[in-house]
Amino acid sequence: MDYSIITRLEDLPGEVLMEIFVYFTSGEIYWSFSQLNNRLNLILKSLPNLVLVTHKHLDPSIVSFFYSFNKILIKFRGSCMRCDCQSHSINGGNRLFEIYPTLDNEWYSPYLNDIENIIRPDICSRLQSLVLPATSPELTQLIFRGEFLRLRICHLGKCEPIILPLSMTTIQQLSFRQLTIREQNGYDLEKILMICSSLKYLDFSCVNVIPPFMFINRCFPSMKCLRLGRLKNFFFHNGQFDFLLSLFPNLLQFYLTADQSREHVETIKFRKIAHYLRHRCSLLKILVLRIHMHGHMRSSSSIGSFKKITEMHSLFNYVCKCDSRLMISSHGFIEHQVYTRRYARPSSE
Repeated sequence: MDYSIITRLEDLPGEVLMEIFVYFTSGEIYWSFSQLNNRLNLILKSLPNLVLVTHKHLDPSIVSFFYSFNKILIKFRGSCMRCDCQSHSINGGNRLFEIYPTLDNEWYSPYLNDIENIIRPDICSRLQSLVLPATSPELTQLIFRGEFLRLRICHLGKCEPIILPLSMTTIQQLSFRQLTIREQNGYDLEKILMICSSLKYLDFSCVNVIPPFMFINRCFPSMKCLRLGRLKNFFFHNGQFDFLLSLFPNLLQFYLTADQSREHVETIKFRKIAHYLRHRCSLLKILVLRIHMHGHMRSSSSIGSFKKITEMHSLFNYVCKCDSRLMISSHGFIEHQVYTRRYARPSSE
């Protein structure tokens, strides 16, 4: 064929069409280009990088036409869900595959079961990226058994606590680069770090206390962005906070939401927190600390001057207190609420 006189899209070489279709989701490809002719259908079915994106319902015709995807994304939309979405830069200019909500607030889509019916190793053997607002125990166990060998970006949202082997010697290494998993047991954080030792991004929340680590005796230099919440009975001055930071010397972004112990309320010394951060994470660029205070620390007099706190570290730019919650951030306030005290470091400083 003389390509110099091509006037129709479907007459382009297959290699050129594949390059064009990279910019479309599977739904857009299906509704715009499928069933035009047999040649184009064969090309579409053989596309190596198919992305399934849905936010209303799963169209069975799209699934049956392509059958296999290497990226699956559930869009976070719906009035029943509060979504404080933001994009997270990772080292080298990479970003999360999709904006992921900070809060999920009991949100679960009724069609997630239909989605999970196609997320199987025999169907999605090429799966590299998976973004879900919530994940069933069955799919979670498949993922952590290493059934999806190519999976690198894995945002599972809310899950029932995963079941990992008691012996660390029997756990298979996973090649995840990004992982979001919420509502877990605190003791599973150590196991997740050990089996996903190449993570650049981790968003982990638990329903109880994170106990002292028993097996980890090394740091994780690949970790660039770490989000932890909502840690129960957390202590800043008994070595827990300093040890945690020591594991991630190359952190660029750190988000921590923690509850103080009700029974043993420690006096938080913000100057020491600033010292731990400078000493352990000298590359840090973005910081958010959300601390839920108890006992005497609920009093403003125990916290001290907000202005003085902002002078303790270059990333302590904003301090905000609402009821028992104190937030120290490098970039902006949370939404305005009644009975909120706040202070922002002047930009000239």
